[in-house]
Amino acid sequence: MDEPTTTQDPPLGDPPTEDPPEASRRAGTTYDRVVVALLCLVGVQIGQRPLNDNSFFTHLATGRIILDGGGIPRSDPYTFSAHGASWTVQSWLASVFYAGAEAIGGLTLVRLMVVGLTVALVLLVWRLTAPAGTLVGRLLPTIAVIVVGNTYWSERPLMFGLIGLALVLLVADDGLHPAWLVPVMWIWVNTHGSFPFAPVVLGLLVAGRWLDRESAHVELRATAWCLVGIAAGAVNPLGPKLLVFPLGLLEKREAFAAIVEWQAPAWDLWSQRVFAVLAVGGLAAVLVRRRRWRSILPILVFSAAAATSMRNIAQASIVVAFAVAPALAGLGRTTVQDRRPINRPATVAFGVLAVLFLVVGLSGPDTDLADYPTTASAWMDDQGFLGPSSRILSPETTGNYLEARFGPDEVQVFVDDRVDMFPMSVIDDYLLLRDEARTDEFGGVLGRIAPTAVLWPVDSPLGRWLDGGEPGWTIVHRDDDWLVAVPS
Repeated sequence: MDEPTTTQDPPLGDPPTEDPPEASRRAGTTYDRVVVALLCLVGVQIGQRPLNDNSFFTHLATGRIILDGGGIPRSDPYTFSAHGASWTVQSWLASVFYAGAEAIGGLTLVRLMVVGLTVALVLLVWRLTAPAGTLVGRLLPTIAVIVVGNTYWSERPLMFGLIGLALVLLVADDGLHPAWLVPVMWIWVNTHGSFPFAPVVLGLLVAGRWLDRESAHVELRATAWCLVGIAAGAVNPLGPKLLVFPLGLLEKREAFAAIVEWQAPAWDLWSQRVFAVLAVGGLAAVLVRRRRWRSILPILVFSAAAATSMRNIAQASIVVAFAVAPALAGLGRTTVQDRRPINRPATVAFGVLAVLFLVVGLSGPDTDLADYPTTASAWMDDQGFLGPSSRILSPETTGNYLEARFGPDEVQVFVDDRVDMFPMSVIDDYLLLRDEARTDEFGGVLGRIAPTAVLWPVDSPLGRWLDGGEPGWTIVHRDDDWLVAVPS
């Protein structure tokens, strides 16, 4: 008879039966989940900031007009310098989103929508770096895009365009069925005028594939669906004119050249410097580690676009991060699918913090109006200086603010930041009034404009000129930052 077998515990000094590193790789949560939770936290922190963008104010005011039954404006309702001039409301759908959210849940719901857009964009950028594979290879471009976005992401309709661009790139990488580009492009066409970036980047990817002597089947299929989506974008209340609207901006190049955000970056901001590192370092990584024209062409073209206009930096950062990701494959030993026991509590902690940051952030003020003349404009309203016949001369950002606060039936401003709306004569007069060297011409400009009141910063060339007791003008209100002057 066989003797019964017995089992004994191994001696305390024996090695474990399973290799510790391999066991730890199968235990706990992946780094991918930790990073996703952390990125949600970062997206919440960026997106929940109080509303203060001047362009947003006009988009919100326009949405109110639409939802109040006035329809999409076909002519300018806000300014006396271009009143009644033809106006193509390129971002009419974004305006409806903003005003609709405000009607349902106030500006708090608008901020919550911005949070959702920001978190979605951050997660899409993380997804676009998937070809890198390793934790370091994916984090480096993702962090760079977020640093850039901390400056350039806001409640503007640009966020819809950035998400659309990220989704186009995801389709080009075969990460999403191309049929999704039909609704994506329809929304993009009707929310932001940057939609031409989609066929441009897809064309660069196709050309890159051909130069690499590789099949461009995925990119060509994405391009076809993208063009179908753009054509579908013509089905809207304004018709096909939205498709040619970006081309019309080329006729206003002289006017846009005077606007700061359309000028070349001075590389004095951290976000701009980080983008420069991303672009130059990314191109170097591609040339050294994985020389592919499919990566080189988008980096070169979009970096050049960013170098000529700050307005393109946000889009260029996403394209460069996408293009450089394949070249970063194998950078570092830890992959995003590696597991560690510590990752589970870290994931939970980041998730809890994201919720706490959201609750605390949204419980605070919905707007940050420190840069706007809240006191001075309220005084003007109380004293009867505002009304349908008013002609208020103010800085362009203040014009946006007044349009949202009082509406076109209560105030008519000289200019706002819709540069495409105004004749060059209006732009020239406005820029002259900001020029310290041309104060001797201020009186003539004010005579041409004929405002009923001037609402202007005290510490500015025009503010100091008015404060000097110029004949024909009387200062009727002043606070620490703003003054109100009227014809004597």
